Amino acid sequence: MMTDLFHAQTEATTTTSLDMRRLQRQKRRQTRQKWTLVVSAVALVLLAIGGSIAYNFLGSFESESNEIADYPGAGQGVVQVVVEQGDTGADIAQTLFESGVVASPESFIREANASADAGNITPGYYFLQREMKAEFALLALLDPGNKNELTITIPEGRTVDSYFEAIANLTDYSKADIEAVAEDTEALGLPEQANGILEGWLFPATYTFTPDAQPADILAEMIEATVNVLERNGVAQDRWMEVMTVASIIEREARLEDDRPMVGGVIYNRLDIDMRLEMDSTVKYISPSEGVFTSSEEREIDSPYNTYMYTGLPPSPIAAPGEAAIKAAADPAQHDYLFFVTINTDTGETRYAETFDEHQDNVALLQEWAQAKAAEAEDAEGATD
Repeated sequence: MMTDLFHAQTEATTTTSLDMRRLQRQKRRQTRQKWTLVVSAVALVLLAIGGSIAYNFLGSFESESNEIADYPGAGQGVVQVVVEQGDTGADIAQTLFESGVVASPESFIREANASADAGNITPGYYFLQREMKAEFALLALLDPGNKNELTITIPEGRTVDSYFEAIANLTDYSKADIEAVAEDTEALGLPEQANGILEGWLFPATYTFTPDAQPADILAEMIEATVNVLERNGVAQDRWMEVMTVASIIEREARLEDDRPMVGGVIYNRLDIDMRLEMDSTVKYISPSEGVFTSSEEREIDSPYNTYMYTGLPPSPIAAPGEAAIKAAADPAQHDYLFFVTINTDTGETRYAETFDEHQDNVALLQEWAQAKAAEAEDAEGATD
């Protein structure tokens, strides 16, 4: 009886197993039929809405089904990443992932898509940390303080030698290296109007460069800045050399804003009547002595830059003029003055004259001021003894 019961139970179990397998097969068929309908519907949608939107459609399907990897904290250590010009958000995400900054490209893309500021990320070198939460990585890229940049500021009125020294201090190149690069002015984009002379064509400004910037790139950008100023102010190309040379003299002679166009007017008035410019600034360009005034010995130096000896403009600019001086040279004040003199070098106060006699009266004012200044210095020195 125990054997019959065992067989009865086995048969019942076998029957039940067969029934269960049949039910499972039916369910699998029904499931396949349902997914066939879904896939067919998706295919129709893909045909209707196009490839780009379809990709997003399927992407959303995937993102909902898969968890996006992301680090939990602010990160550790330091790593440098580079955002290249023209990089898309996906490019940046991949760079961050490959550099070990974020756990997945998708985590950064998700944060970028949710941020209205993500489009403000600029190309450059950045210091970030490894294993950062994607949210923090995005904020770090939007913070200019995390950029690894080289910044250089050149004031108005400096010569090319000052530029070479500043660039050498900024980079790993020597001054001799930069001088060698500067010799190929055509490769640097120097306008042909400059006649191969770089002096005056490196615009004075604040520049920012990436750490791998080459001297040629730096010099080329400074030249381009000068050309942009000339074009922005409507200076015709056939006047570029004249305007830049006059502007460089204005930059060295005039300290106050209102005096720049006035000094420009004096220069052109003298040029119009073939009168020597007699500018101390042009003589100082070829003389190693300090100070703003020239001595009789300096004024006897035989050089085309000695405007006490030769008429006309010197053969090139004598320094780098700023935009205000370029504007003054391109559009000088209209007046009849032929002379000017700064009667107070502390304040920059300048007087103008139409005749030599009037000019001498103004020179007397300068001499009086200089004598008073010397007396003050002697009194101050005596007080400290």
